[in-house]
Amino acid sequence: MRTGVATLSLSGRLVDKLHAAATAGFDGVEVFDNDLIGCPLSPAEVARLAADLGLTIDLFQPVRDAAGVAPDAWPATRRRVVAKLEVARELGAPVVLLCSHVGAGSVDDPDLTASQLAELGDEAAGRGLVLAYEALAWGRHVNRLAQAWDVVRRADHAAVTVAVDTFHVLARGDDATALDGVPGERIGFLQVADAPLKQMDVLEWSRHFRCFPGQGMLDVTGVVAATLEAGYRGPVSLEVFSDVVRESDQAVTARDAYRSLVFLADELAARLTGPAAALVEPAPPAPERVGLAFLEVADPTGDPALEALLRGLGLTRVGRHRSKPVQWWRQGEAHVVVNQTPGTDPRAHAVGLATPRVDTVAARAEALLWPEVDRTRGAGEALLPGITTPGETHLFLSADPGAPDHWQDDFVVEDEPATEGRWTGLDHVGLAVPPRRLDEEIGFLRTVLGLEAAPVEEFWEPQGRLRSRALEPRHGGARIVVNVAEGPDGGAVDPVVGVTQAAFACTDLLAEVRALRQRGVRLMQVPDNYYVDVAARTGLDADRVAELREHQVLCDRVGDGDAGAAELLHVYTDVLATGFYVELLERRGGYAGYGSANTQVRLAVQRGPA
Repeated sequence: MRTGVATLSLSGRLVDKLHAAATAGFDGVEVFDNDLIGCPLSPAEVARLAADLGLTIDLFQPVRDAAGVAPDAWPATRRRVVAKLEVARELGAPVVLLCSHVGAGSVDDPDLTASQLAELGDEAAGRGLVLAYEALAWGRHVNRLAQAWDVVRRADHAAVTVAVDTFHVLARGDDATALDGVPGERIGFLQVADAPLKQMDVLEWSRHFRCFPGQGMLDVTGVVAATLEAGYRGPVSLEVFSDVVRESDQAVTARDAYRSLVFLADELAARLTGPAAALVEPAPPAPERVGLAFLEVADPTGDPALEALLRGLGLTRVGRHRSKPVQWWRQGEAHVVVNQTPGTDPRAHAVGLATPRVDTVAARAEALLWPEVDRTRGAGEALLPGITTPGETHLFLSADPGAPDHWQDDFVVEDEPATEGRWTGLDHVGLAVPPRRLDEEIGFLRTVLGLEAAPVEEFWEPQGRLRSRALEPRHGGARIVVNVAEGPDGGAVDPVVGVTQAAFACTDLLAEVRALRQRGVRLMQVPDNYYVDVAARTGLDADRVAELREHQVLCDRVGDGDAGAAELLHVYTDVLATGFYVELLERRGGYAGYGSANTQVRLAVQRGPA
C-alpha cells in the first residue's frame, strides 16, 4: 500500500513540509495549491526537491468550483482551470483534484457539469494528466459520492475519474456501500481522514475537527477497504486539516500521520479479501484482554505524608521490590506501588496493565512506532515493558497472575498479602493531557491497546471547560478516562499532565466512608444544594437522600425503581500533594458509567471556594 499525505495536513512552509513527510517515511505527497503559491521555488524546483527526498508528487489540489457553472461563466472558469492544469504538469503531479461547486453560481444540471468536465478532460489528457472529481460534503448540488460518480459516468472521458474522500463520504451519512458499482479503474484518488462525531455545520466540522485514522469515530477502514476491493491501486493519502494540525510541529504531525496509516493497514488486514488482501500487512495483534493491575505513585523523597495517606486509605505495605527502592501496598484486590527511586519526577505516576501476552503488546507498540520507556531489568525479574503515551503517562505491561512476567513476582513479600478488605480493584484512572495532544492520546490507546472510545463529553470548568473521553477494552477492566482542561484562551487550566485521578472500587461504600473518616482522611465536602438536585433527578426517597447527605456521598442513577435502577455511589478526596485525587466508588445494578452528572459539582469544589 503506497502512503501519502497532503501538504495542507502539515504546518509550516512547503519546503519544511516536504522534509517532514520524507523523514516520517511517506512515499508521496499531495501538493496544496496555497502552499505552492506561497513558495519561492518554481513547480519544477519543487518537483526536483521532492524527488531528491524520495517523494513522489501524487496529486495537485484543489481546483475549486471547476465545473457546473452557467454557460456565460464557463469561459472564465475554463481559463482558470486550464492554468492550474499547466501548473500541475510542471509540478509532475499525475492527478489533479477538482472539487464540486459550492457557490451560488453553481448550476443544478449534471449533463452540463459532465460536458464541462469532458472539456477539461481533453485539456488534462493533452498534458498527460488525470482529473479526479470530488463531491465536497458541502457542495451546493453535488455533495455525495454517488452524485459525483453519476457526473463522471456522464462525462464518459478516460481522463475524468471520481475522487473518494472518506470524510466527505461518511459526513453525509453514507457508508462503504457508496462505492457499490464504482470500478476501481475509474477512481482517480483516495483521500483519508477520520473525525469525532459532531452535530454541526459540515464545513466547520471538516475544517476544524478532522483527525487521523484511529483518533475519531468514523468507519474510515470500511470505506478504504471498499475502495481497494473495487480495484483502486493508487496511493492511500491522508488529507487532514484541523486547529491542532495547523498549530503543531510538522515533524511531530508527520510521524503521527504515518503511524495512523500503519494502524489503518492493520485494520484493513482484518477486512480485505481477495487480491486486495495482499496490499497490506497486519501488525502484531492488539491484546485480547486488558485490565488495570496497579497504580504506581512516584515518591522520590520518601515523604512520610504519603505513607500516612496510604494507611489512612486502608492500604497495607506487603512487600518490597527485589532490586529497586519500590514498595507494594494493598487493600483487598487494589494495589498501589510506591516508587522511591531518587531523581524520579514526583508527578511521574504510572499505571500497570495486565494482559495475557505482554510480548505481543510490546511488539505491536514497536510496529506502530511508539517508543518504549527506558528501564533496568534485573536478573529473574518480570519483563514488564513500559510505553509512554503521547500525554506523558507511563504504562507498564504485566502478564496475568501465575504466568511468567507477572509484576508481583518482582516483590519480596514481607507480610502475608492483605486480601481482606472491601476494595475490589482499580476501577479506572483519569489521565490529563495537553489540549493539543488529545487526538494523539486517543489514537495511542485505541491502536496499541485496542480500547474503544466513547464520544467526547464536555463540562464547564470554573476557569474554562473540561473535555473528557472514556475508553474501555472489549474484554477486561482497563477503563481509562482522558481529560483536557482548557482555559479561556484554549490553553491548559493547569500544567499537570498524566495521572490526575485514581478511582478504586469497593463493595460497601458507606461503610468504607465511615472507616475513612475515622482514620482522618479528608473527603470532598459536597454543597447541600447538590442533594436537592439529587432528589429532583433520581426520585430517591427522603431517607436515602438524607443518608447520602450525611456521608457526603455523590449518586448517579440510570433507570427507575429500586429493583431496576443501576446506581453509582462515589466520594472523592481533595487533590492530594501527589497531584491526583482518589475516588472511591461502588457500582450497583450493572452501572457502567462514570458519574458524569456529578462532574460539574466536583470541578466546582476542587477548584476552590467561590
